[in-house]
Amino acid sequence: MVTIKELAKRSPKKCWSKINYMWHYLGLYIARPLLKTKITPNQITATWLILEIFAAILMLGNYWHRVSGIILLNFIVNALDYTDGNIARIKNIKTYSGMYLEYVGIYVGMPLILLGLGAGLFIREGNLIALILGFICCVCLLYDKLFNINPSWYEKKQWDKINEIYLSSSLSKKNLSSYISEIFRKTQPLNLLFFGIIFDILMPTLFIYCIVSVIVMVKKFIKQLIKIKKLDKSL
Repeated sequence: MVTIKELAKRSPKKCWSKINYMWHYLGLYIARPLLKTKITPNQITATWLILEIFAAILMLGNYWHRVSGIILLNFIVNALDYTDGNIARIKNIKTYSGMYLEYVGIYVGMPLILLGLGAGLFIREGNLIALILGFICCVCLLYDKLFNINPSWYEKKQWDKINEIYLSSSLSKKNLSSYISEIFRKTQPLNLLFFGIIFDILMPTLFIYCIVSVIVMVKKFIKQLIKIKKLDKSL
């Protein structure tokens, strides 16, 4: 059987954190038996996207439903997320639909989970504030992605400069924001949301995620607008 070290050479990936590195290698272990099957990377991507939605639905239920949902999201979905990329690189499979599904999955997971958490508290306890907090989290996390500057909005000759602005907001850069983000990121399995659900402290968790998601969204917009204004001066 081919070794993990051999598979790693066939599936090179730039890992920007120890957690990223861990998921990459775990994905190789899952990918190894799947390489002998006809399962495609896109099928794996579609599977973990559906599991994300199912995890969000579980947030509507009781304590054990929520625990099952966060384990599903933080561990199984993350592992499959890295598995599809490994298989694609090893088999040299590149598809436009694969990249599209990947980003849809990345964008909808946490927003739906937090919305489901708030909606679950509203359904079970009539807690309207929880529903509002979940809704704000969902909207802000989605708008944070929408506020990313898109090179396709501009002329082709401007793409390089616009791409620099886009990359400047990346959390892969080692700075204070990237380190703090690990507390909240889905790829960090033992994140604040995990402990909030495990210890059943849902309202404080929703409040914290609501505040952070608003700050991140506003910061993204202002930071990119300032950089765009600097480009305007060079025209």
